[in-house]
Amino acid sequence: MQERIVATYSETSEELNTLYKKRKRTLFLQKAMWGITGMYLVLMLVLLGIPYVPELQNTSWAFLDAFKNTPTNPYASHYPIMGLILLLYPTTIIFTRAFQKFNGAEQKTIAKMVRMLFPQVEFTQGVVAPVKEVVKSKLFAWIKEESPMYSYGQIRSKTNDIEINITDLGIVENNVANKFLDTIMHIPILNMLGIIHQTVFKNMSNNKLADNTNYTFRGMFCWLHFKKKLKGHTVVLSKNQMARLDRLISLNFKEEQEIHLEDPRFTNKFVVYGTDQVEARYVLSASIMEKIVALKEEFDRPILMSFQHRHMYMAVKNENGLFSFPSGKLDNRNVIQELANDIQTALDISKESGGHFVKGANTIIGPLWS
Repeated sequence: MQERIVATYSETSEELNTLYKKRKRTLFLQKAMWGITGMYLVLMLVLLGIPYVPELQNTSWAFLDAFKNTPTNPYASHYPIMGLILLLYPTTIIFTRAFQKFNGAEQKTIAKMVRMLFPQVEFTQGVVAPVKEVVKSKLFAWIKEESPMYSYGQIRSKTNDIEINITDLGIVENNVANKFLDTIMHIPILNMLGIIHQTVFKNMSNNKLADNTNYTFRGMFCWLHFKKKLKGHTVVLSKNQMARLDRLISLNFKEEQEIHLEDPRFTNKFVVYGTDQVEARYVLSASIMEKIVALKEEFDRPILMSFQHRHMYMAVKNENGLFSFPSGKLDNRNVIQELANDIQTALDISKESGGHFVKGANTIIGPLWS
């Protein structure tokens, strides 16, 4: 694999350098566009609020009186809108074109890398998100088939009659945090502040190109079939109080119970829910828990897993996405190394001879493949 990584970097280094420059320019345009929008929204809030704060009339804010409608100038309040259009319209067009060019170049480079690193897999871009598999996985507490889901590329690989699918997935759940935000959006004034925070400040403060989709999950989602049929389901979640709260409040999994296991390394990092205590312990044997912990250390990101019927599902959070480049310079092999490691680790799950989560480990699912 190291030889492929070196060859891939040699083949794509100039493209990576060009992509970095394109992204830097596009990011500047994004911040400029949202900066103009933010100034406009703040100005509108101030104009709306000044009549209710008489103390501001004789301060430096008094210059805003020029934008109040009067009998002699009934269109004074339109001036800020006209200024916004004059500034925002061309900036938006330039940003959109720059973003589309960068996005197209990024997808082309990613596809080239994946095919050079893993010539044996089938890689497809532009496919629809695997909605049914995501819902069946039971990994996401608030997910429904109508929930917004986006796929940024999918890998399919078959080894010894076991097929694994890996996709770069974006999901928007109506979870507790989004429900709270939705409530705020119905309250006057607070809704304006919510919009400013969600669209303006977020897009100005980070160094990622944004498409204004506030994902509750973005990262790698995998699913595969095994031979053993399970009666119930077992779900493994990274330990997180918000995830536990979402699971409890959603009421979608009333049949579940929390499974208490004995491995302290595992229980310090994960919480387990299932429909059958005995089956959960059958699936999560001591050796399997050890390898899930090793998998967590391999990715160093939140991991979710579930086992049910003849399927195993795994989701690994990655804010940059699996098939997109991280922020920062792209002038070293680490970018390709990370991409290769993430894909290879997921592909290793499907190997019957190894069936392992981390390279070089022993069989992980054991009985499930027998």
